[in-house]
Amino acid sequence: MRLFGEQGYAATTVAQIEAAAGLRSGSGGLYRHFTSKRELLEHGVREQLDSGHDLLAFIARPDELRGLSLRDRLMVLAKAGLARLEDERDLNRVIVRDLRDFPELIELVRENEMVRIQSVLAAWLKQQVTPPAPDIDWNALAAVLMGGVSHYWLLRDAMGEHPSGVDQTRYLAALVDLVVARLEPDGQP
Repeated sequence: MRLFGEQGYAATTVAQIEAAAGLRSGSGGLYRHFTSKRELLEHGVREQLDSGHDLLAFIARPDELRGLSLRDRLMVLAKAGLARLEDERDLNRVIVRDLRDFPELIELVRENEMVRIQSVLAAWLKQQVTPPAPDIDWNALAAVLMGGVSHYWLLRDAMGEHPSGVDQTRYLAALVDLVVARLEPDGQP
């Protein structure tokens, strides 16, 4: 996944994969473990998706954030999201750059990653408002929050820093403040 993330799927050769895996480059050793480079990509995507349940568990455990203001809880979640994106840098690069050529893997990522996180986040956001606010589209709000965090990470990863020059702290503060304003329009926690 590191090679796919750094170079792209098409540019990564089987010989490079073999060398990175400690096999003799060009020996065909990869094919003793996988039938194709494509199967290796699918295995790598599935493995990374399976290992990424920590953020879901974190969002689903509201007790760990108890006692913090809504703004601080959202900031903790936004930072956890950025950390997860960074931890899965290679997978994210592959998703953005290469998976359009593999529609079944796009669907796998969409269902097992994006939809699940959005659903858990939407439920968490809904729990933050008492009494419940029937006029809020929780899935859309979760998508906006996820999109804001992902956008920041993606541009920072692609360009070395966010092109706006706004650092992570300021960006997340502005994003969180927008969500808080939607959840607490009268300024009451």
